[in-house]
Amino acid sequence: SSLLTSGPEAGGKSHARSARVLIAVLSLTRSRPVDAVSAYVVVQVVASTGEQADHAGWALSRFEAAGLEIPSLRIVFHDDYQSCGMREGVLRITGDVIVVHECERDPARSRRSLLHELAHAWDYHGTQISAEQRSEFLKLRGLASWDDDGRPWNCRGEEQAAEIIAWGLMHRPAPIPTSVGDHGSQHPADLARAFVLLTGVAPPFDHVGA
Repeated sequence: SSLLTSGPEAGGKSHARSARVLIAVLSLTRSRPVDAVSAYVVVQVVASTGEQADHAGWALSRFEAAGLEIPSLRIVFHDDYQSCGMREGVLRITGDVIVVHECERDPARSRRSLLHELAHAWDYHGTQISAEQRSEFLKLRGLASWDDDGRPWNCRGEEQAAEIIAWGLMHRPAPIPTSVGDHGSQHPADLARAFVLLTGVAPPFDHVGA
């Protein structure tokens, strides 16, 4: 089976758990995989620049700051938008293999895009967001469906959820820059309420300096 979720076009109960994350940075030309270590969540980062690797490490650290455990996965950076279906990023899951593809080249947008795709990975790993939470979230945001592909991207609950989790994991609250910002309240208190509903924890804005 496979699943694909995508980020924007180019341009409850607590789920907090502690985990150790082993980050293996690979070059684009390296073919030998890094051996998994069972005591760790293993994240392989395929990057062509040190900046890309830093972006991946930063995004992972924000999930750690909130106590949100991601699954073992692979983050692959690309130099073209075609690899992400002309979007900033995309999550592809085939069986147990989880891959975040990141195509956004603007540093600030790439960091948010990584948070968005990792939020999808966090949710799909063990279905972190329950059916009850999804229903409450849809009501809160005035949405009709969680994952109906026939609806606009910014009107799907799963995409709003990923954007709001990304919002809550930034160092400081800021307006959501994608089209999700055109649907539903953008007041920080309302976004924080939605973040708590989805994750069970408060946004870690004050836990880490800028």
